Order: sequence, then C-alpha cells, then structure tokens
Amino acid sequence: MITLSRVRPLFEFGLGLCVFVFLPLLALFPRAAAGLEAVAGVLALGVASPAGLAAWRRVTRPALLLAVLVVWGLASTLWAIQPARALLIDARLLGLFAAGLALVAAVPEIATPARLLAWFCAGLALALALTIAQYRTLGALTGPFSKQMFVEPRLNQVEAGLVTLIAPLAASLALRRRVWAAALVAAATLAVVLLLVGDTAQVGLAVGMAVALPAYFWRRLTARVAAAVSVAIILTAPLIFPALIGIDALARWARATKFSMWHRLEIWSFVGAHIAQRPLLGWGLDSSRAIPGGSKLTPEGVPWLPLHPHNGPLQAWLELGAPGAALFALLVARLWLLLAAAPWTRLYVAACAASLVGAFTVTLASYGLWQEWWIGSEFLVLFLVLTMGRLACPAHPMP
Repeated sequence: MITLSRVRPLFEFGLGLCVFVFLPLLALFPRAAAGLEAVAGVLALGVASPAGLAAWRRVTRPALLLAVLVVWGLASTLWAIQPARALLIDARLLGLFAAGLALVAAVPEIATPARLLAWFCAGLALALALTIAQYRTLGALTGPFSKQMFVEPRLNQVEAGLVTLIAPLAASLALRRRVWAAALVAAATLAVVLLLVGDTAQVGLAVGMAVALPAYFWRRLTARVAAAVSVAIILTAPLIFPALIGIDALARWARATKFSMWHRLEIWSFVGAHIAQRPLLGWGLDSSRAIPGGSKLTPEGVPWLPLHPHNGPLQAWLELGAPGAALFALLVARLWLLLAAAPWTRLYVAACAASLVGAFTVTLASYGLWQEWWIGSEFLVLFLVLTMGRLACPAHPMP
C-alpha cells in the first residue's frame, strides 16, 4: 500500500519544479503565478500531511487572521456595489490563502531545503536572462501569445519578485560559505532591477537596504519600530495619501517627472473622498472597479480610478472599511514581530527585513490588494524565505 510518506519525495520534487519556474513565469506570464501557487499548495499539502496535526498547528494564528478577513469580505457582499463579483473574489481569496498556508506548513517538513535552494538559483538565472531578452526585444518572447502591445512596465512583476528575494538569497548563500556566489547573484540581480522601469520596486529595494543595517544590530527594536510604522501608515492612510496632491512642491515634481506618479496622486485624492463617505464598512470587496465616478476622466483624459487604488492600505479602507484596514495592519505587524523572534542569524534577519520592506513599499504604490498573481507570488516568496531560513538557522546543520 502506497502511503503519503513514501510519495512525499515526489511532492517535494514537484515543489522544486515550482520554485524553479516561479521567477521565469513572472518574467513571461505573471498572471499565471496564481495557478502556480495553487499547484505548489497541493504539493505542499502532500509534504505536510504525514506530520499530522503538528504541521497545521504552526499556521493556526495566521489562518485565523486570514479566515476573519475572508469572513469580513463575505459579509461585505451584502452592501457591495457588485455582490456577485465580491463573492467570486472572496472565494478566490479563500483558495489562495489555503494554498499559501499549506506552503508555510510544509516548510519544516522539507527533507532537502538545500536542493530547493539550488532549484531556485537555477530559476533565478533563467529569469534574469528572460527578463533581459524581453526588455531588449520589446517582448518578442511573448508577443505571439499576447494580443496586447508590449510595454516596459510589463516587467514590473518580475522586478518586484527580484526585489523581495535578492537579499534573502544572497544572505543564504553567504551563510553557506558561498560568498562569491552570493556577490554574483546580488550584482546580477541588482543590475537587472536597475535596468527596468519599476520605480516603486527600486525605491523598495533602496529603503529595504537602509532598514537592513539597523535590523542587523538591533533586530527586535527595528522590527517593533517597523511594525509600529507599518500599522500607523495603514491606519492613517486615508489622511496621508489623499493629502499628498495638496503639497505643491510634490505635485509639481510628480507632474514634471513621470505622468504615472501624478496620476497616482489623482487616484489617491479621489479614493480618499470616497473612503470618507463610508469609513466604517467600506464599499464592499473589490468594489474599487465600480466606485461611482471612477470611470470618469481626469483633465489628462484618464480614469479617476482605474480598477484599483494602486495602494494596498487605501484599497483596504475603500472596500472593507476600518475593520479591513485593521486586519491588514495586524497581518503586517505579525510578520514583523515573527521576524524579531525568528531563530536566524543576524545577517539573514537583516536580509528578510529588507525583503519585507520591499514588499510593503510595492504594496503602497503598485498592485491591487486582491490581484491573484500578487497574492500567489507573495506566498511563494514567503515559502522560499522560510525554506532558506532553515539553512540560516544555527540549529540546522548544513548538508
């Protein structure tokens, strides 16, 4: 009789393949990241299941937070502008969260984390080559499969993935006494990130590197301060971001520098006005695309609200009100506090702090909070960071 324990190496091999194709997929077909996370979640379920209930006890608290978020999103369908759409997104979130939790639960059961690291390094090398090819050839690799014209921001998704993983990977290699490999990986990845046009990811990388230094020396203090700052940004987002357009110097700079920056300020101003109309309950899950007046055009001829606010905290407030923003703040704060208590070396903690800052920065100015590819990508990033963390833990022998 075949048991899960006997076939677990096959599940782990499948996870290795998922890790290998993750970044190349972001470079070519980023929307497929949600499907990849679903497949990886099923494989992770096979890896974690032989451990029984112990595997699931590790994710009890985050599971409760995510469950409350799903329940609140479900409740919001009662007043959502598009109830059917809200219900669909809520169901998708349930699936994405379940797959992500399975990935986290499987991390301690991975028999060969070093092999997964090797898979990931190979995938990174391929992703860097594909990204450069896409950039230099204006999307020739995917042109035959896409009806839309290629533009440089199409590579922002893989850039965000690189920014959130470069520091943990380099630190993990360095801790395994592969300093030259770590330096090569960091230099190559940094060169590609700077080649691309995603300003938010580049800012996230810069701020993350700045936070990494104090995190190296004072991990608990830095993590607690970062948690407090993150919570403050999320909870006060309706006061901060909509008001930025009123700062003349900033508005002039945004207009002169890049139109997308100016448009962000217009979007946030519009969103802030609508949050003020329903601050407690919000407009309902994923209602951003149907907010009254959102499809009207700005003086520059673009919609006031194109699909989502391009700001995670503002979207949480707009759609799920104060409870949704509070849940988002709790999730981010928990990540910082878990980092403070992680049994990792100083170097790896500092690298993970840079990664977390990078991800949070991207959330503040780029993608929709409920975009499936983004959620799936972040869970895969978390899985990789935790798996590499096993190699960074002093108690874990280096194979």
